[in-house]
Amino acid sequence: MNQHRRVIIIGAGAAGIGMAVTLQDFNMDDVLVIEGDSIGHSFKNWPKSTKTITPSFTTNGFGMPDMNAISKETSPAFTFNEEHVSGETYAEYLEVVAQHYEIDVATYTKVTDVTQNNGIYEVETNRGTYTADYIFVATGDFAFPNQPFEYGQHYSEVEDFNTLAGDDFVIIGGNESAFDAAIHLGKRGANVSIYTLTTGFDHDDADPSIRLSPYTHQRLREAVQQGAHIEMNVGYHARSITKEGDTYRVAFNNGHVRETKTEPIIATGFDVTRNPLVQQLFTVRDGEVKLTELDESTRFPNVFLIGATVRHDEAILCYIYKFRARFAVLANILMGREDLPVDQSLIETYRSNQMYLDDYSCCEVDCSC
Repeated sequence: MNQHRRVIIIGAGAAGIGMAVTLQDFNMDDVLVIEGDSIGHSFKNWPKSTKTITPSFTTNGFGMPDMNAISKETSPAFTFNEEHVSGETYAEYLEVVAQHYEIDVATYTKVTDVTQNNGIYEVETNRGTYTADYIFVATGDFAFPNQPFEYGQHYSEVEDFNTLAGDDFVIIGGNESAFDAAIHLGKRGANVSIYTLTTGFDHDDADPSIRLSPYTHQRLREAVQQGAHIEMNVGYHARSITKEGDTYRVAFNNGHVRETKTEPIIATGFDVTRNPLVQQLFTVRDGEVKLTELDESTRFPNVFLIGATVRHDEAILCYIYKFRARFAVLANILMGREDLPVDQSLIETYRSNQMYLDDYSCCEVDCSC
């Protein structure tokens, strides 16, 4: 099988489906989304007790689409009547959107290799070869946990914190996933100790990509008020985790050693640079994916990175309401390269909905109080 598509999007998560909907809005036809599993697969793998930290509210129509929406006319809050939805529910939202807009998605199609031949990209999969003029990589990073230790269960491997065995937990990490784990474990009566070198808990930066979210602060306060025992230790860099018999020993650079009978929780985030597809198509240096100002690969033309893993200096697009603002910009770029007309009123519609980020210099988050 060899099928040519004008655009192939690799990944059917929030970025992949959202980009496909936007391209359709721009009348860019012949778009295929390739997904190695099912639509929203990474969201389905979230711990069952985890919910979105950004709130959903149907503010569409006032220039402020639902913060978790991937397109102008949709809203998880409207669809599910929930403000903070689970990963399973959000995956269902993505499936509803894909079905509503009749997005062409090839599920359970795993990409094994991407090569360039005379300006055309050949995408090898377990179901044959596809070719495309443009490639969007929307694979995210959830499948690539940052796990630097021999022992310890990474946050992404936990099915449900509410049913995790044990009553004394050590958590390595100091940001959203660490506190989410601590809150769930603390509320069910476990003793929880967080160890981290740095933390977003009381960071001065107002950017929620750096500072702990209000939702997490609120839940943490409520858990402590209800009697949860959560201890935070800042300035601790975990060097190693070993196991002797049924005891785990966490050694820190400052000489401190913490022992626990339950397997430590590793909440050290994710590492997109471990993705073989990213390594193949993009320049990876100093632990970062290097992109042009257009989110394009510096190695291959017409190959773009989209989604929560995009970084530009101080601009961190790790939330849906941030990275969705790039969809229409990139769609407009493609239309220009293909010499296809664009109705400027459409772009203004995206601008009026705060979904047209064409200048990264305006991304500094500054709050006076």
